Amino acid sequence: MQQVSAPATQPPPSIPQTNALVLKDIHVPEPISNLPVAYGWWILVVLIVLIIIFTIRKIRKTAKRNQVKKQALAQLKNNTEMTTSDTIALLKWAAMHYFSRNELAKLFGNSLQTFLTSQLPIKHQKNFTTLSEQAFLNQYHAFPKENNNIDEHAKTDENLHQAAVHWLTYALPPKKPRS
Repeated sequence: MQQVSAPATQPPPSIPQTNALVLKDIHVPEPISNLPVAYGWWILVVLIVLIIIFTIRKIRKTAKRNQVKKQALAQLKNNTEMTTSDTIALLKWAAMHYFSRNELAKLFGNSLQTFLTSQLPIKHQKNFTTLSEQAFLNQYHAFPKENNNIDEHAKTDENLHQAAVHWLTYALPPKKPRS
């Protein structure tokens, strides 16, 4: 390829001009700073920080509120062979953390079962009642040591264990605020 050369131009003859404008070099303005940031961004940052703080507080409050429930469930899980009286005592202990201590301290037997059942949502009440009914009836009875009676007692303990897990799962923490 050939190179094309530009035609040689001669500079215009210097003619003295009387009305010539004096032109100065073009000056580029200073770059625009990003600071200070507009008020809307500051408001957005403050709102995000407040939302984060509110969320963390809510999570901590919920975790603290569920702490007793988790402890009771863990104890039931670790001690699968708890006696009837131990399981009922555990249920009562967990309930005392969420409900009125004065009201719960005097409850035992059928009255305690009725109270615990009333704290469950309606659709879970029948299951709890059927699983725990025999245990609450037999709680204060002495059993002779016969083989078939021991098997029946073990089945009652297992049913109460299931009822306790069911109650702790669905009744705690209560949906209504504590009065």
